[in-house]
Amino acid sequence: MLQIIATSFWLALAVKAVLTALIVVGALAAAEAAGPFWGGLIASFPIAAGPAYVLLALQHDRRFIAASALESFTVNTGTWLFLLVLIRIGPRVRPALALGGALGAWAGTAALVTLLPWTAVTASVLNLVVLGGCLWLSRGVRMPVGLARPARRWFDLPMRGLVVAALVTTVVGLSRVLGPTVTGIGAVFPIAFSSLGLLALTRLGGAATAALMANALRSLPGFALAVLTLHLAAVRLGSFPAMGLALAVNLAWAAGLLTRRYLRRRPAARLA
Repeated sequence: MLQIIATSFWLALAVKAVLTALIVVGALAAAEAAGPFWGGLIASFPIAAGPAYVLLALQHDRRFIAASALESFTVNTGTWLFLLVLIRIGPRVRPALALGGALGAWAGTAALVTLLPWTAVTASVLNLVVLGGCLWLSRGVRMPVGLARPARRWFDLPMRGLVVAALVTTVVGLSRVLGPTVTGIGAVFPIAFSSLGLLALTRLGGAATAALMANALRSLPGFALAVLTLHLAAVRLGSFPAMGLALAVNLAWAAGLLTRRYLRRRPAARLA
């Protein structure tokens, strides 16, 4: 019986990992085609962390989910720095160096923040300070004019799908032995931004990548607020209702950005 249950779990995990990869592939393909604002907005949705948490909730209780979400929220500060590194050095160095530096910034941040105990309040302060600094240091980035978009290579989409599927499978499969701390870190590893950044750097160039990541930096607070919501609500509401509420928070932030963009464009349209 135990063997049947284990087989069913891994089969379900494999199917869900494949479905997650398909969602990520579609979202990132749209991000490449829609421009920096839409690309950053789409890439900032929890397209990898969300399904990973759904699978985790099928294995663990609400307290495990709450603890993992707090760790994810704290380590999310590394994602701000990941994006900042791509924004600042992406146009100046080779793609491999830019991506390596960004991943190094994320890994270094993740290693440092796990050395200290965090609460929702202290983690919120940390996120606000790091985000404010990154926004200030990334100000003034614009999409280059006359950008030529090269043709997509046949292996781009399959490669991204395989990487994302591998991440989701690894995080969920090892969560039983890793515990909530490492699980929370793995759930917010910037896999979507890494694959998007690598392909954007090699195909569109550093300046376009910087514009894309600058817009993602302004969209990502929605994800951070969603993870914080999951931490605060999981024990009180249960894992799945809390995830629904977290998704609503993420969507509300995106709606706010879209509304702001629409209102800023209306005066320009009237003048035209």
